[in-house]
Amino acid sequence: MVKIDKKSAFVKSAAKKRLILNISRMTVHNGPGIRTLIQFKGCPLRCTWCSTPESQADSPELAVVPAKCIHCDQCLLACPRNAIRLSETDLRIDRSKCDVCGKCTTVCYPGALSIIGQMMTVEALVTEAEKDEVVYKHSGGGVTLSGGEPLVGMDFTLELLKALAEAHLNVGVDTCGYIPPNDLEKTIPYVDFFLWDIKVMDDRQHKEFTGVSNKLILENLKLVSRMAVPVYIRIPLIPGYSDYSENIKATCEFVRDLKSLVEIDLLPLHHLGRARYASLDRPYPIEGIPLIPDDHLVNIKNLVESYRLSCKIIG
Repeated sequence: MVKIDKKSAFVKSAAKKRLILNISRMTVHNGPGIRTLIQFKGCPLRCTWCSTPESQADSPELAVVPAKCIHCDQCLLACPRNAIRLSETDLRIDRSKCDVCGKCTTVCYPGALSIIGQMMTVEALVTEAEKDEVVYKHSGGGVTLSGGEPLVGMDFTLELLKALAEAHLNVGVDTCGYIPPNDLEKTIPYVDFFLWDIKVMDDRQHKEFTGVSNKLILENLKLVSRMAVPVYIRIPLIPGYSDYSENIKATCEFVRDLKSLVEIDLLPLHHLGRARYASLDRPYPIEGIPLIPDDHLVNIKNLVESYRLSCKIIG
């Protein structure tokens, strides 16, 4: 961790804000120890299996959970654009009319309507992170920036990284790696480790499944390794997309020469994102895809370890 001079990063960033999706405390799957997870809104990828669709757009969104609605009709009165459709059995939003003003959420006491995304300053985020300093100290944990993608909006993120370093907090960055190399290099002095996603190794498939090429992602990963920043490789295991042996072998062959590789983390498919898609009135893109059988998951782990790589199953 670099040492920061006495001039606080807060001075420059006090007026700057970034849209934050969520802050989760006491997380244990986002780097070593117990960590505070800060999730940013906005991502350059559109992964077919994304479990957090609300993290993709870099703007606030209105989430709807009809099951929570008590049919008090207050949202109908509050909405200035007549975008809410409420019946005895259902609650719907006309997305073509809604401008996400949030007025309906201020009168929706049961939480059937909520705004996803909150603008926060660097100072506010560091203050939140510092609340768990004792936990970090005793567990070897810290703060992990995630998303969406935390390394877009680099001016803000870089000031946040500097401020967290000034606060002497351990900092990890969970990234898709699809960012300009010059921006990535700027973060290196302030990052203790990276959690680095490798979706699939085949570039054609990567474009099909995520919307972008993986060439920049893999080149940036080699850059991080050359700079000797510890890196955890994360592989989402999606049946029919990334769980086949050829992809696992290609991934292992690519990463085994990385000098700063810590381990490979396997992230098996779950369907916890289904409700999130429903709350945004979006179809669930991987409906019907089965979960990975335990024996197949163990076989993948054994395959990774056959390359003399450390491997964990996360989740």
